[in-house]
Amino acid sequence: MKKNILKSITYFLIITTLISCGSTPKREPQEPQIEQKTNTKRELKVLNSQNKQVEKTEPTEVDFYKDKIEGIIISSISAPKETSKNKAFSQPYSFKVTKNDNPVPNFQLSISYPESKKNDIVNFGLEVLTTDESGIVTFNAPIPKSTFNSFVKVYPDGNVTNSQIAELADKVSVSVPYKVKSNLLYSGGTISIVDFAQSGKPITNNSVSSSLLLMSLMKLRFTRIGNVDFSTEILNGDSAALYKAAKTLLGNNSSFLIYGTVKYESPITKDDSGKFSCTLIGKITCINMKDGAILYETEKKVSVSEDKDWNCLPKAREKLAEEFATSILYGI
Repeated sequence: MKKNILKSITYFLIITTLISCGSTPKREPQEPQIEQKTNTKRELKVLNSQNKQVEKTEPTEVDFYKDKIEGIIISSISAPKETSKNKAFSQPYSFKVTKNDNPVPNFQLSISYPESKKNDIVNFGLEVLTTDESGIVTFNAPIPKSTFNSFVKVYPDGNVTNSQIAELADKVSVSVPYKVKSNLLYSGGTISIVDFAQSGKPITNNSVSSSLLLMSLMKLRFTRIGNVDFSTEILNGDSAALYKAAKTLLGNNSSFLIYGTVKYESPITKDDSGKFSCTLIGKITCINMKDGAILYETEKKVSVSEDKDWNCLPKAREKLAEEFATSILYGI
């Protein structure tokens, strides 16, 4: 019986232990939770004044030129009067460079001056001069081998093939007249111009444009000049035949011949304001009567506006003649 009692007690303890283990859950050790972060990479820049390299931009030739001309003023001190072809100017050109009202010594200036030309197209020469202790340069222009109605331009020396530098140079440059008139004013000459009617037909007698050009040239002190009719040769467009006819008629009494045409480019019209206008276009050629060589050619266009229609043509012809005369004075 004791044996049964011990067995019962043993069973009871085992069952109690099992019930106790089943009702109390087993606690697993917990790992610390770590905050999940996205896998985005962020680049951190650490600024270190000792290690940071600063990129420096090298100054350009434009920058150097800007610094060079800052505050610079160029002024003309003296300039010669006009001369004649193959005759030296009466005096040199003089220019002064100042900055803050003080002279600038040892400053280089570019002197651009007319050197040669064909008709109305001028080619310029260039000379670089350095100012003296008074900030002054003196330019002795070469004896002109042609006629000119042009200018001398002075600017701080620099690479003006660079458009930016050329623009900067223009802002501080100074220009003065360079005039060389014809050396044929007293040599004698002949004029023959054919006028055209508004209809487009040539007027072969009594050229008004020839007479007006004659008077304009005389006002400019041309002497021993006159009008001759070579309308047939002019209208045929044969320059060799024209020269031959002129040489036969004039011999050695004329040193040059001026011939050409004057036509309407637009007829006389009335605008909304009630004024009348017209445009004429003229072409002339000047030849050397010694050998027939062309001395000068040009084409000009003039427009006028008048209150009366009958006044348009005379005013336009007069204006054209005056412009031709000036061009001839500085052209042949």
